[in-house]
Amino acid sequence: MSSLLEPIIVGGKLPLRNRVVMGSMTRNRCLDRMPGAAQVKHYADRARDGVGLIVNEGTFVDWTGCDWQWTPVMIEMEHADAWRKVTDAVHEAGGKIFSKPGTQGHTDNVEEIKNPRDVIDTYRHSVLLAKHAGFDGVELLAQGGYLCHQFLNTRSNKRTDSYGGSVENRCRFILELVDTISEIFGGPELLCVKINPTDTYNDSATTFEEMKETYTFLIKELVACRVGIINIGRRGADPNAGTGDFFGHVGRPEEFPLPLGYDPVLDFGPLVKYPGSPSLLMANHEYTPEEADRLVKEGKLDLINFARPFIYNPDVISRIKNGVTFAQNDRGKTVHYGPYRDPTRTTMTGLLLLSST
Repeated sequence: MSSLLEPIIVGGKLPLRNRVVMGSMTRNRCLDRMPGAAQVKHYADRARDGVGLIVNEGTFVDWTGCDWQWTPVMIEMEHADAWRKVTDAVHEAGGKIFSKPGTQGHTDNVEEIKNPRDVIDTYRHSVLLAKHAGFDGVELLAQGGYLCHQFLNTRSNKRTDSYGGSVENRCRFILELVDTISEIFGGPELLCVKINPTDTYNDSATTFEEMKETYTFLIKELVACRVGIINIGRRGADPNAGTGDFFGHVGRPEEFPLPLGYDPVLDFGPLVKYPGSPSLLMANHEYTPEEADRLVKEGKLDLINFARPFIYNPDVISRIKNGVTFAQNDRGKTVHYGPYRDPTRTTMTGLLLLSST
């Protein structure tokens, strides 16, 4: 019987000190689109406390759609060199770190992507830079109404070519990205794919029937590809769960109901976690350490992703080990996403390890 703080190996290649993952969080502190000393300290502090795996903040693969002023990009070699200082510091502290490439943002002039392979090539260039920067692997974002998620959803994907229509076609873009990233990192084992079947963020909700068909197919294909980690979120399943300190308690659209008490992690999890599966199952969204540890011990999860708690708890692992309650956010919504012209602002530097305040 495993527990939350026991070690685990991803894909037979990457040993982790424990099963706790620091999730990707937009921080808006990269003044020149690259991490500096504040980011090196931020990631190194959390690695030094013993977190199993870190996923860095979402990093744009192209200038297109890059409308958040203080977010990082991975487009030129100078960007990779800047991130190398972060990965070196994390590794020196005994940690592991994945890159989080993505294309997002918005435009008033909506244009069809004429050839999705061109976008995949853009990802390829950025992921090659991430490999040069010393990242141990990649987490591919396929939720939240961003680009990969848009391909999955018939409400946003109106294509009539091989990337639209059938569930096989709608999953094609993600699966081709998986192949591309796998080539760069020497196999799919060092790749995590983050999905959220019940998501409503950025108008991404869909019918229960379409959700079941799409994600059953996609998850089976990801496991068949031997992806190292499949990260399933439960945002949107219970709109009253969690802190609500950033997103608030946003109700699910009435036209997209779910069965009472529905949990996508428990529903789709067995497609990932079964005897002999090559993929590990990670879950995220408003879990407590107690719930996560119970699910790991019950054999329903391999890894757990905490995100916002890591902003105001650089000592998450020490708190879990010692049964100390997480510090809570008392600085309002801006502590999460800024923007900040001063990258050291509201980083909770005054918190002491194991402090209960």
